[in-house]
Amino acid sequence: MSNPSISTGQECSPPPDSSPIPEIPTPYQIGYQQALADFAIADLLHRLHHFDTAWGKLNPQEAETIAALLIQSLSHPLNEDLLVRSLSALHQPNLDISPALASLKLPPSVPDFPIHFPEVETPRFLYGDRLCWICNGEVSDRGRVIGRFYSFAPHRCCWAWCYLIWLDAGSPSSAWVRADIAWEEDLQPEETR
Repeated sequence: MSNPSISTGQECSPPPDSSPIPEIPTPYQIGYQQALADFAIADLLHRLHHFDTAWGKLNPQEAETIAALLIQSLSHPLNEDLLVRSLSALHQPNLDISPALASLKLPPSVPDFPIHFPEVETPRFLYGDRLCWICNGEVSDRGRVIGRFYSFAPHRCCWAWCYLIWLDAGSPSSAWVRADIAWEEDLQPEETR
């Protein structure tokens, strides 16, 4: 099993002997960087990069691995009572709550439905198509398209097609769910596996 890591989106850079080409960030990269900032992951990575250990400063790979391990370890022992009290505090602004919770920025609301709908990109997949999730060599879920809808994809900061997939009996997730949804970019025809 590989070590967990958090990608900051800065791994790709031109070779040292080439002249730097200014890159225009894609909406996905902008959204990704915003998520890192919104969830204080960028701040955590910054602090870890400047943290002195007995072995010296952490390199970027070490800092990302430590950040991922910290996030994983913090998410396991979540206390339901603490979550309920925090949510209650958010709904009663005149209570004395911690500055961190008071300054919590909620994600922006979904933008208005595109005025040019239904003249949008044509869906790649049709009802009845056999699809599987794109994965990195692991066994993935697969099934048949039984529906689709056009929705705002916050990870891409734009509207996109999302599919409802009826899972095959042999799919890993079929033990606990019969149908699942996936964004078009995460699916491929089953024959290309």
